[in-house]
Amino acid sequence: MHLQIDDEIRQVETRISGVRTGLRLDAKQASHKTLDGLASPVTLAVALALGFAAGGGLRRKPVERRRGYQETRKAAAASGVAGLLMTGAMWFIRAQFGSPVGLAQAILAKVNQRRSPSEYPAREFPPRV
Repeated sequence: MHLQIDDEIRQVETRISGVRTGLRLDAKQASHKTLDGLASPVTLAVALALGFAAGGGLRRKPVERRRGYQETRKAAAASGVAGLLMTGAMWFIRAQFGSPVGLAQAILAKVNQRRSPSEYPAREFPPRV
């Protein structure tokens, strides 16, 4: 009886091993088939055509006047100066108000203070006789 159980276990393990081997072979074949299909000239040509069409194809683009060298230098210098000024302004705002939010609150407080009616002195009317 003990020998029968060992034989059955061996048969089951052999079947499991065969199924595993078959799955591995099937997976390899599927991956090779997929790679062959993706690398085929037809697939590459279709992908190229789709990319060309999505990118605008042979559509004529309007001719734009390119900036001259001097204009580009001036624009770059102006943006550099603007960046430095913004950095200095942010440093000042943080030093004075703690953050840009603090500056906004200070400005709103000033605006609201000006808009609120201040107490007007009471008018003095002459006594009625």
